[in-house]
Amino acid sequence: MAKPKGPNKREIIFRLIEVPDKGRRPFFAREMKLLNDLCDRYSLEFMNIVNFGKKFDSLAYLVSPKLKNVLDEKFRAFNFKVDLSKYKTYNIGEKTGEDATLPPRAKTIKDFLNE
Repeated sequence: MAKPKGPNKREIIFRLIEVPDKGRRPFFAREMKLLNDLCDRYSLEFMNIVNFGKKFDSLAYLVSPKLKNVLDEKFRAFNFKVDLSKYKTYNIGEKTGEDATLPPRAKTIKDFLNE
């Protein structure tokens, strides 16, 4: 029986970081530790979708205080849910009167001068 397909931490590392050609064993050990710390702070699903538009040299940048605020902001946007039930709804009643028809506004200087 196959394991359900979920976020792969190795793919996350390849997506966010420039992976060196040599010395991969210590590199992946260090980066996997940093990724696990980030997953504990945020979530694996969030780390699977977060994008910065460029690749970093290490996940240590994301742990640093400089990018922590950016990551926190992205995480809040990731978890943002609007609960409309907490807002009051107002019944303004039936519509009365006729709709006003406004003439089209001049959009260019030439149209304005031709009036």
